[in-house]
Amino acid sequence: MDGSPTAITIRGPRLLLRPLTAPEIDDEWHEMVQADPMSITVLPSQAAFRERLGRTGHMVDGWLDLAIDLDGACIGRIQTFVPADGLPPGVFDVGIGLRDHARGKGHGREAIADFTDWLFEHADAVRVQAPTDPENVAMRTVFDRVGWKLVETYRELDRTWLMYAITRERWEERTSR
Repeated sequence: MDGSPTAITIRGPRLLLRPLTAPEIDDEWHEMVQADPMSITVLPSQAAFRERLGRTGHMVDGWLDLAIDLDGACIGRIQTFVPADGLPPGVFDVGIGLRDHARGKGHGREAIADFTDWLFEHADAVRVQAPTDPENVAMRTVFDRVGWKLVETYRELDRTWLMYAITRERWEERTSR
């Protein structure tokens, strides 16, 4: 919605991570409502969701939402978010969702890698992390391929979660090769 020059965009080899348009925000709400329970724990209110995505393209209090664009079409969304109990300075929680037709083609891996690089290079990240369901083999594979490590298993909302993360030190080792 915000195409201002200060909006965040991240260009990768095939993908562009960019602000969402108003129709894409509508599509993202529909995707959220229809999401597999494996990928979402609690559905936010539509008003809160739209308010958050109305800031698309801008980092606000640790929150950033971007479209994942392939050849001019939005194929999903990538975000940072802040859990209710907060995060230490420099720590970012990441979430990603791809449309069914875009899965299994390396787009998730590229988006996570590009977003991770941007967070370390431009947002002073010291650690980037993301929870996933233990049964989400595709996401676990993405994390492994981009150099993230399984760092914790925990329970929340009567579910088991795996936390994957990459620290600045590990990221620097990987990018200096």
